[in-house]
Amino acid sequence: MTPVLLAIAALFAYGVPATLMLDPRARGAKLAGLGLLYGSGIVFFAMLVLSVFDVPWTLPLIATIAFLLAATFRALRISLPAGEGGRRPGEGRVTGLTVAVHALTALTLISYAFYATLAPLWEWDFWAIWGLKARVFFEHRGLDWRFLSSEWNTFAHTDYPQLVTFNYDFIALVCGGWNDRWLGLLNVAFAIALLLVVYSLARREASPLVAALATLACAATAGSRYVGLAEGALIAFGGAGVLMVRAAIVDDDEAAMRHGALLLGFAASCKNEGVALLVAVAIALTLVSRRWLLRLWPSVVIIAPWMLLRAFHHLPTDLVEGNVVARFLTHLRGIGAIVLDLSLTLVDPLLWVALIAGVLVLPNVARRRERFVLLVVAIQLAFYIASYLVTPHDVHWHISTSWTRLTRHLIVPLTVVVVLALANWLGGGEDAAHAEARSEL
Repeated sequence: MTPVLLAIAALFAYGVPATLMLDPRARGAKLAGLGLLYGSGIVFFAMLVLSVFDVPWTLPLIATIAFLLAATFRALRISLPAGEGGRRPGEGRVTGLTVAVHALTALTLISYAFYATLAPLWEWDFWAIWGLKARVFFEHRGLDWRFLSSEWNTFAHTDYPQLVTFNYDFIALVCGGWNDRWLGLLNVAFAIALLLVVYSLARREASPLVAALATLACAATAGSRYVGLAEGALIAFGGAGVLMVRAAIVDDDEAAMRHGALLLGFAASCKNEGVALLVAVAIALTLVSRRWLLRLWPSVVIIAPWMLLRAFHHLPTDLVEGNVVARFLTHLRGIGAIVLDLSLTLVDPLLWVALIAGVLVLPNVARRRERFVLLVVAIQLAFYIASYLVTPHDVHWHISTSWTRLTRHLIVPLTVVVVLALANWLGGGEDAAHAEARSEL
């Protein structure tokens, strides 16, 4: 366990300086959460650079490139407008009740940590996809293109981006050998990082108690049940990225947009669903606030190298192979059965009912204010449903094996906006009184 914790601490050590170079005012929960996420992304990019130049992985080389990448964060900060925007923290003081809510959040995370580390990673997709590729790359000391290009390995989704697999390899390098017994701790770290970002953003516009409640409401869904897969990383990077872009829109915050763009780029580097999320965010920005659309360019810079490498090495993506139109028309004829399958396999249906009900009871001005996040969630879910209509696999098998995972990807940002909007509306806060004046946001 100790070597894995040391590796996670190393990710944090790489990420904190990068966060401060990008956003000198980052402190507390924001600095800690972003530090871990950026450290994970920096290590992925450093290992990808070494693989592109066919240089075997070593810890000193990874550390050197990670330092240079962190330094580029400062250049990114200089190249964009320096205004920080944002609000002052919401009023209120920390009470005993607030401490009790934080304790419940901590208890939830401790329980999740026990679940994630009860045994060596047990998911089939870890054995056949994420863990398999990570073990092969670790033995190869780099990205093994021969393995990825072999037609016998297509079951391993060789087209998927490599952030999670490279993180596993980094841990193995720190540990001095491959051992998947405690790799579940990385999922726990991602969940903690996301909740720290959630609290820091909620605290900008709410009291300590409301921010703590919003964080607690997300605690049970911030960590993926599918330990060892890329879901935990995608939930963390994607959820934090969407919330950061929301903060940029609502508060006219340049720093938040920088964070959002980078986090969404790393989300796209987790798996193909992250690429779809980036597209969903771009569409939502086009509809809600076009002035921020071009500020997504860092996310494109992050994911572009893998997309180019994937195309160069002809790594297949199963959804777009063969006659896509014919599959779509065939599956469309059975849309009733597909809808039934989606409804029966929906994860946490009561939570979804509560969130939808929360959105419906909000006044129109509050819904308009949160329409960016609502649009992203709707567009991303539409992408997922569309993937079932063109899947080359048995559609009912595909739904039963993936829908429960996919529907957790964006629960956190949706939960945050519902809790904050309800608290603001019920409390008669400043936004409730002046939302009409700011509805253009």
